[in-house]
Amino acid sequence: MMYRYSIILLVLSILSCKSKEEKMFFDFDTVEYYSLNKNKEEEMGKNNSKSIDNGIFDKIFFDNYPEKLNNDIFYKTINSEGFSKFAVSQKDAEYLKGNIFSEKTSIKTLQTVYACSPQYRDILVFKKKNQISGIAKICLSCHQFYFISSKKEIKTEDFGTDGEYKSLEKLFKKYKK
Repeated sequence: MMYRYSIILLVLSILSCKSKEEKMFFDFDTVEYYSLNKNKEEEMGKNNSKSIDNGIFDKIFFDNYPEKLNNDIFYKTINSEGFSKFAVSQKDAEYLKGNIFSEKTSIKTLQTVYACSPQYRDILVFKKKNQISGIAKICLSCHQFYFISSKKEIKTEDFGTDGEYKSLEKLFKKYKK
């Protein structure tokens, strides 16, 4: 029994040896928040019910897209009339860096499993020295996410606790006011 605890403590100490920057999912100094406008979402719903393709908006809303950070079509689309753009305050960016988008050890047992397809209404674009370094697409209704980062081999398997989604929802509401 004591042997198991020793091994657990050893593993935890090794994991904690990573620097804070190594644990972050994204390397950034600023964050932009994009929210899909209700009018655009309703328009997309009507078109989908009529089997009309919404093009790039459908890819952004439903799919793990873009596959690469340097996708001009993606950025032109989220900067169009279909989305609202907000600059995230430095205080909130630091909160995201330290409390939400970083590797942490959590035990995600008995987590609720949602049977819906993600609908990515909320998008965070992370920038370092005005260069895009990451994208986080979040579906608050079904607790799913899609990340793409300039950092290699980020470990996101412990992301997505109920507390993290509640914190993100609270943050998003703050900017949508």
